[in-house]
Amino acid sequence: MHNDTKVSYTLTLTSAGLVSSVKSSYAATGVFDKSEFDGRTITIDSRFTGWAAKVSIKAPDPDTVTSETTG
Repeated sequence: MHNDTKVSYTLTLTSAGLVSSVKSSYAATGVFDKSEFDGRTITIDSRFTGWAAKVSIKAPDPDTVTSETTG
């Protein structure tokens, strides 16, 4: 993404004022190393539920994660 990339978004709130979804989009031009995405739009739709619910988060098995990317 470039410094001048414009991101549009829609933020949806519940009746209690909590975020229930965020939908954002931006031009894919220059985002990836391959030009096949140029002229296309990337859209991300995130949903948020279970506010105030008790959760337990554990680290994944180190054998199942990586910091390397492929391309």
